[in-house]
Amino acid sequence: MPDDTIAPQQLPKAPANEWAANYAALLESNQQAFAQWMQGTMALSQEITRFAQQRLGEDVSAWWSVATCRGPEEAVACQQRFAMQASEQYAEEMARLSQMMVAAAAEGFALLRQRPRPSA
Repeated sequence: MPDDTIAPQQLPKAPANEWAANYAALLESNQQAFAQWMQGTMALSQEITRFAQQRLGEDVSAWWSVATCRGPEEAVACQQRFAMQASEQYAEEMARLSQMMVAAAAEGFALLRQRPRPSA
């Protein structure tokens, strides 16, 4: 099997200041990308927490409503209302989270386009 590695003496020589500038630009863009990623992750986490707290409160209320029903027909109707509302809210939340993820990805790609290109 042939060795396709490039020997160090075959690599193009770049002046030290160009190498340092390229490295600094790469490091800075990575820091910006990581900060952007963290902001997006925290926003998603906060939204998921908010939604979970809201749903938990509504779930408890629904169980109290079912517990106070006077008959099976009333209990079934109460559960149907709960299921319909929960389904709608979960669908809305999935759409909201999807929009947040698309926005975060767009911001990340915008950072990549702004990144300075290394010198040749």
